[in-house]
Amino acid sequence: MARQDDSVATVLAGLLIRIGAIKFGEFVLSSGARSPIYVDLRIVPSFPDVFRRVLAMLSGLVASEAGDAETIVGVATGGLPWATGVALSLGLPLAYVRSEKKGYGTGRRVEGVVRGCSVIVDDVATTGSSLASAAEAVREAGGRPCYAVVVVDRGQGAGERLSGLGVRLLRLATLREVLEAAGEEGLVERETVLRVIRELYG
Repeated sequence: MARQDDSVATVLAGLLIRIGAIKFGEFVLSSGARSPIYVDLRIVPSFPDVFRRVLAMLSGLVASEAGDAETIVGVATGGLPWATGVALSLGLPLAYVRSEKKGYGTGRRVEGVVRGCSVIVDDVATTGSSLASAAEAVREAGGRPCYAVVVVDRGQGAGERLSGLGVRLLRLATLREVLEAAGEEGLVERETVLRVIRELYG
């Protein structure tokens, strides 16, 4: 049970490790890079209590840091559950960005109507390539990508990449913060935490 004064990173570490959403081993990320850790947030909606708690934190973050938001935009497919929950919680319109244009019907890449300041929502940020691509799609569809928001930022270049596009990256916590909290709480062996941090960040 998390204490009231626990940090967001500590709460996330406890929730995600409990359901097996943080995995240690050897993984290949969507960017092609190899990693000793994988953050699998796609399983979170299968645990309603955890999903509800993380969504509440994510919606609170958007409400406090992106008060001028007019549209919530999910990145298919990992960002869709999170974007849907945030949009419903805040009473904002929802749209989503496909990974590529569909080859039939309207042929659009952005489904739904985007207008004004848009918040692009995904589960995890690494290099920022998916979020940057979504930001360009939103701009082409007539929206103004102002913010990108994720549950976990791996801290491997996404913030800088998005900043170059005029998009501010918001996150509940960095992966490093989650790892350090997990070590401090005894959820993961300290040696494992130090090894992974060393491999990821030098």
